[in-house]
Amino acid sequence: MKKAGIFNGEISKIIAKMGHRDMLAVVDMGFPIPESVERIDLVVDRGEPTIFKVLEVIDRELEVEELIFAEETSEEFVDKVKQIFKDAKVIFVSHKELKKLSYDSRAIIRTGEAVPYSNVILVSGVIF
Repeated sequence: MKKAGIFNGEISKIIAKMGHRDMLAVVDMGFPIPESVERIDLVVDRGEPTIFKVLEVIDRELEVEELIFAEETSEEFVDKVKQIFKDAKVIFVSHKELKKLSYDSRAIIRTGEAVPYSNVILVSGVIF
């Protein structure tokens, strides 16, 4: 049995395979997920798990250099995500463009977050 880190096998596998500039989307429960992208569905109830809890766990294992948000995203949401990924550059695109970018993600992790536009694409960095 694994002793530490991400215990969800699908998320752990995706992160282990990510290289520089690969993208991982972490989204609210209403985000449209394309059939062509791997879906990791964590929703157990409305609001559970929160997107922030999922991002905190991902931060332990994934080097993130950029955060991509929709322009429609609340300032409060962006600030909370920036607190988790302190050194990451922030980029804003339209919600339509964010959905388009999600097609190029390694995977999309669907959380129980039930607040509109609570979505972020994590762009992986390098550790050297």
